[in-house]
Amino acid sequence: MIENAKIIIFSFFASLGFGIVFRIDKKNLCLAGLGGAITRCAYIFLLNITDKVFVYSLFAAMTAALYAECMAVWKKMPSTILLYPSILPLAPGELLYNTIVNFILQDFEKMLYYARECAVRVAGISIGFVLISTFTYHKRVYYLGKNFVGHLFKKQAR
Repeated sequence: MIENAKIIIFSFFASLGFGIVFRIDKKNLCLAGLGGAITRCAYIFLLNITDKVFVYSLFAAMTAALYAECMAVWKKMPSTILLYPSILPLAPGELLYNTIVNFILQDFEKMLYYARECAVRVAGISIGFVLISTFTYHKRVYYLGKNFVGHLFKKQAR
């Protein structure tokens, strides 16, 4: 339990630091850190429920994307500003590292295992993004009216 709390706190500060690198406004930095902490909480919760890499990656990424979309609507800013720092705890760095190390050591059986796990996790993350982004886009179009797309391409008066 204490290990999970440490990991969540570290995820908060890692996402906060990533927000600093992306030059997020100071007033939104804590939201970026909170997104990373929420994503890590969802990841840990789902990891305890299932052992399917694709499933827990998918739903954790959906949690991060939904958080970013909700905060973007609330703060009236693009969702990617909070999405990138929020997704940082899901990055498969350890799997990629192990893939490269086993490739260098010429242990191709382990290399293929880690490469497959990395690909499955990345697929789950990207599909989670696409599902939430598509859902929220269609909700925005529905609530803003049918001419929303036409409004995007209308030339501005000078």
